[in-house]
Amino acid sequence: MRARTLAWLWLALGVALWCGVFDIYVSRGATEYLQKQAEFELHVRAEAPSMAAVLDHAQRMGASAASLWAGAVVGFGWLTIWLRGGTRPRSQTRGSL
Repeated sequence: MRARTLAWLWLALGVALWCGVFDIYVSRGATEYLQKQAEFELHVRAEAPSMAAVLDHAQRMGASAASLWAGAVVGFGWLTIWLRGGTRPRSQTRGSL
């Protein structure tokens, strides 16, 4: 495979990874809100939770964690292409006849 194709594949993997990690954090934020709301309704918690505050925090944490993971994966993927020597020009010979 050509280096350019591999680089695009690593980038696509990074985008998919970013979306997956971000989704995990946001879904955990929704679960956290529901837990806090249940505790409030059972009078375990004094104040009612704010959905906006809980999900804003989950989105912030998710964006930073997803960016770190995706950046690391794409960066190391591109590093492997570079170490493999993917930037060398291809040979123009097609074999002997």
